[in-house]
Amino acid sequence: QDASLFPLFKAVDKTGTGQLTEKELRAALVNGDFTSFDPHTVKMMIRMFDADKSGTIGFDEFCGLWGFLAAWRSLFDRFDEDRSGYISFSEYSNALVAFGYRLSSTFVSLLYRTYEKYGNDRMSFDLFVQSCIVLKRMTDVFKKYDEDRDGYITLGFEEFLTGECPIWSTWALIGF
Repeated sequence: QDASLFPLFKAVDKTGTGQLTEKELRAALVNGDFTSFDPHTVKMMIRMFDADKSGTIGFDEFCGLWGFLAAWRSLFDRFDEDRSGYISFSEYSNALVAFGYRLSSTFVSLLYRTYEKYGNDRMSFDLFVQSCIVLKRMTDVFKKYDEDRDGYITLGFEEFLTGECPIWSTWALIGF
């Protein structure tokens, strides 16, 4: 818990309940160009840091979220080589390689286009974070089934059709 964050938390807590709603959190979280965070990113943050499962963020949870975003901001700034305040496709590709991913340029392009909203080769901070978290979640689920770590898994046809594999719940969570 960081007491220096309490004034910020209190300012964001417009209802005075000691809990931040999705709407309040969204109003508080902005990108470097002062645009609001994507609603899906805000929901993801709440799911990640809402330890008591109340659907809101208390002060302790807010402190964790703030630290998490500060760490991501540092990574974002490291890969924003041209200091534009956005991540280009090339910068994104470099970030994924630095994170240890060895993905085809076709897949990286698909992932980038999914999160780069406007088609102008400028991914915002919030969507960079969202894309990396989604990729990490999908990787973690895949690894559970890739027992020999060869990059391939076997799914039975009925598992695929019925969604009994936890990959389905991951896809549902991220909006596929």
